[in-house]
Amino acid sequence: MRRPRIFYGWYIVGAALVAQFVGAGTQAWAAGVLLKPMTTDLGWSREAFSAVQTVSTFVSGGMGLLIGVLVDRRGPRALMLIGALIAGIAMCATSLVHELWQFYLIRGITQTIGMAMIGGLVVNVTVAKWFVARRGMAIAMASLGTSLAGVLLAPLLSLFVAAYDWRAAWIALGVTVWVLMIPAAFVIRSTPERYGLTPDGMSADEAREYSTRRKRASASSEVQWTRHEAVRTPTIWIVILAYGVATIGIGAMLLHTISFLDDQGFSHTTSAFLFSLFAWATLLSKPCWGWLMDRFHARFLSAVGFTISAVFILGLVSATRVHSELMIAAMLVGFGLAIGGTIPLQETVWASYFGRQHLGEIRSVAMPFSIIFGAGGPWIAGALYDRSGSYNSALISFAMFQFLGAVLVLLARPPRRPLAAAGGHPEEPAPAPLAAGAVRSALAEPPPAS
Repeated sequence: MRRPRIFYGWYIVGAALVAQFVGAGTQAWAAGVLLKPMTTDLGWSREAFSAVQTVSTFVSGGMGLLIGVLVDRRGPRALMLIGALIAGIAMCATSLVHELWQFYLIRGITQTIGMAMIGGLVVNVTVAKWFVARRGMAIAMASLGTSLAGVLLAPLLSLFVAAYDWRAAWIALGVTVWVLMIPAAFVIRSTPERYGLTPDGMSADEAREYSTRRKRASASSEVQWTRHEAVRTPTIWIVILAYGVATIGIGAMLLHTISFLDDQGFSHTTSAFLFSLFAWATLLSKPCWGWLMDRFHARFLSAVGFTISAVFILGLVSATRVHSELMIAAMLVGFGLAIGGTIPLQETVWASYFGRQHLGEIRSVAMPFSIIFGAGGPWIAGALYDRSGSYNSALISFAMFQFLGAVLVLLARPPRRPLAAAGGHPEEPAPAPLAAGAVRSALAEPPPAS
């Protein structure tokens, strides 16, 4: 039999892209578009609206503890189908809310439960299990979905709200979830080994040759940590702290930026357009980050990305003080380019440090801590705005968190097992992936088998 022309793992990447488009679009980008229309119509404060994101983060973190185990043991398909049904129903029901508690129950809890079952933890873990040599590029391409949601969904939803209203928009979002996610769930697969395939489409001989030539972990030599082993290393806790601190403000930025731009005197449609520039920047940066991750260690790239994004956040504050529309647009683009690698970089670090086999369980360890770091960002931004009438103090705080995350991630060195645990042979720490030429050589198609 001939080897398939296209490795099935790339179809997994496509399904993951769709899932992240839906997840980011409905949980983050849509909330930013709908914040002002809903608070104006229902008489809610921005702090009260933002707090639902905090509730959502707690629910998502709690669900992650269970979902990480289920992805490893049961696979992603059933989770994604059930999650799509729950999330779509919850979004349609959100169109009927009148009281704040209803919004918290439906949006903050029910919808979040559904989205957690189709979100980043499920699909990024799955993609990481299908790739080793090209893991950085694969995860980066899958994460294009989060940026496409901003590029396509945010401006289209803004126009939809202007033409109809926010209640109709929630129904449209629910239907979109069903239309996109149900087919994607039937494409997704758990691991290549269950279908007679190997990570990256390599044969066993190619994997051994790749590992020997590069002296790095490959699909056949990658060290597989259990959750019990991983939590006993200092590395996992530093990784959790580094990415948790650095990403405190990202959810808040996604939620509040359109309203922040509205406050600068722009129309709601113009604000959504400017915000889409940020989304375009994150989108275009993804392949670049993937290319870099195939050449340099994701840990060092993360430090660079956090530092640059902090600089552009501070630049955004300065731009608002001089009321320069061009400067605001430039700062949003720069921030988008820098922050575009956050998700693929983090997922690549997790997979390269701890292996594929128990990745879902190991990733779930971070979920309760993600609650602590992620829940406060949107609420902090909303609370500071309600008290000061400005988002500037919140933005400066988020920039400082980015700088701190850059320092911490540099301290997160790859873990090493004791000699006894490794069978008497100390393994290489997770390194920068192989160079481009070696990738092409290692993944070259063999002659057709007779």
